[in-house]
Amino acid sequence: MLVHGVQKLASGHEAFAASVAAMGVQKSDVVAWLVIAGETGLGLLLVLGAFTRVAGFLAAVLYASIWFVTEAGKPLLTDRPGVTAELLILYVAVSIAFMFLGPGALSLDRRLSR
Repeated sequence: MLVHGVQKLASGHEAFAASVAAMGVQKSDVVAWLVIAGETGLGLLLVLGAFTRVAGFLAAVLYASIWFVTEAGKPLLTDRPGVTAELLILYVAVSIAFMFLGPGALSLDRRLSR
């Protein structure tokens, strides 16, 4: 997540906002900033293990929303190898795992709770 957010930030907000607008999303400028902030901020929180359950929940909402906007209505299985939007589905599943499993042993959440 963090890498995707930093990549979008480095490429420039305008370029990403244009690709969001091309998908037919209204208020593409605002949505682009929310996606960049979400991927960068939530990715950083998950890497550090800070507010892990909340960050996992918000990341699941973020990626489920992206899936809904970009892939909803498309068949899950096609004649091509793989599953449609498998990376987004994986991101949602991993985010849900963070939400339910919580922080790891080396996380800031664990260190601060001691």
